[in-house]
Amino acid sequence: MLRSLVTQILNRGSARPETRGHVVAEPEAGGLAYVVNVDDLVRVTAGAQLYSDLASIRLRAFLPALRLAEKRPVYLVPPALLAGGTMLDALPPIDTVVVPKVSTADLLAAPEQFEALLGWLSRARSRVRLVADFSDDYAAIGEATGQPFLGRYQAILGELCAITVPCEALGVELAPYAKQGIHVIEDPYESPHASAPRGPVGDPIRLCWFGQLGIANFESVARGLAEAADGLRGRAAVLQFVTHESRRELVADLEARLARSHPALSIEFVPWSRESTSQAIEACDLVLLPQDHAERWGRVKSHNRLVETIRSGRAAVASPIPSYLELADFAWIGVDLAAGVEWSLANPGEMVERVRVGQEHVATRFAPERIAAEWERVLTLAGDSASSRASSVASSGGAFVRLNLGCGDKILPGYVNVDVAASRAGRSPDVLCDLHELTPFDTASADEVLAVHVVEHFWRWEVVDVLKEWARVLKPGGRMILECPNLLSACEEFLRNPTAGAGPGLEGQRTMWVFYGDPAWEDPLMCHRWNYTPQSLAQVMAEAGLVNLRQEPAQFKLREPRDMRVVGEKPRA
Repeated sequence: MLRSLVTQILNRGSARPETRGHVVAEPEAGGLAYVVNVDDLVRVTAGAQLYSDLASIRLRAFLPALRLAEKRPVYLVPPALLAGGTMLDALPPIDTVVVPKVSTADLLAAPEQFEALLGWLSRARSRVRLVADFSDDYAAIGEATGQPFLGRYQAILGELCAITVPCEALGVELAPYAKQGIHVIEDPYESPHASAPRGPVGDPIRLCWFGQLGIANFESVARGLAEAADGLRGRAAVLQFVTHESRRELVADLEARLARSHPALSIEFVPWSRESTSQAIEACDLVLLPQDHAERWGRVKSHNRLVETIRSGRAAVASPIPSYLELADFAWIGVDLAAGVEWSLANPGEMVERVRVGQEHVATRFAPERIAAEWERVLTLAGDSASSRASSVASSGGAFVRLNLGCGDKILPGYVNVDVAASRAGRSPDVLCDLHELTPFDTASADEVLAVHVVEHFWRWEVVDVLKEWARVLKPGGRMILECPNLLSACEEFLRNPTAGAGPGLEGQRTMWVFYGDPAWEDPLMCHRWNYTPQSLAQVMAEAGLVNLRQEPAQFKLREPRDMRVVGEKPRA
């Protein structure tokens, strides 16, 4: 993995900074150290070429390291040397230490080394800022594989370090661990140029899967590809499978399994590199992105692979993990991958249009320059309070701003959390505000408005005006996401067992709580004033001026079938 870094960095690390149209400032005092798996200490020079097989290192360590190296000393430090306790003594003053993602294989291969690293971090926390970047839920993986050290490593890092994550879903899972704060910084795209969109029109159909294949995700990938292949309906197809050379035998096993059920589908193994991945995506008609969306460890993956697919101009059929659902307008996202493949092949023109619009969205939201600036901001503010994080996000020009309205005690990372109550269950919002009038927020200032189990707390005669006010703060094209109980589901559940369904305790969670709210709060503000079906909620959203209304799988609380999610957009013109 990163061992090949050493010669590349040492050969190129002394290169002069590339010409970028501005003068590179002399590094300021106060250095930054990234703990990565290199053989020896490396000083990062602005403009150097840093490379890793791991996307999490390329995008979440090297990108900000190169940006910050223009202004301050930045070093790559081997974990073993840092854990020894003397590595930083010979360096200029270091004020921030970042622990990027470590593969589970490395963690389990040398737990004593990482125990020593945790010990060093514990001793150093009083004199340096500490930041830990996660791209996976180690605790969930540890539970699934019977490896408790993974959960322990995650828990201790959360106690010691501010946490950064690439997506909201992972932030929600790790929020209980994040004792020093948590920040969502999305992965940028890597492709330097966007390719022209092209729909699935080949014969045979050329498919592509790319990513890291391992024992943990083998079954879900195999199952997802088999399901997707059902949508081919016997048409001949070639699947280019792009992954690391060391996984060739696993791919051979996968090929044998798929051949038994889909003889018209052949697999071509492609050893992973950035170049081979780009070539495979551009050569294909359709990218398949199955993901285990039921397991905790599977549903918290970042947007990265779908973003790269859209950037490359290709249609994607993907599983409904939260990050992909955020980009559902630009691909086919759903549980039934066979239906997705079949629809995509039958509607190539619609897929091209989705990808075209998606490229415009991706170009802004996932631009490397914007993401690097966000890293710079967060690493400067590591360990800041929730309120200062929120105000910084809300005021930063060009940032992707999300409002979590009526947050209650559900303080979400990456959002400006807003509520009328000063505290719920001991947790306070970032902004105290009456949701009838969002006076702290300018018109067209937010990219997304999220309200989870909020809309049912308004009277029916006021809800349209409330939603109009929420839409006011949205930018044109911005999304409004409403989750609430599903009245239809609650009625069906009540009629199924009226005796149990009429109770005020947990037995009424799917019935009486839907109708009236949880009585345990003993608070009139927590009572429900109107309930909705998916159709009636979409109707009031349409009355408020929202368009492109659709139902998506609920992501919070009890989820489906008790709850529902309806999404709409503010018109662009």
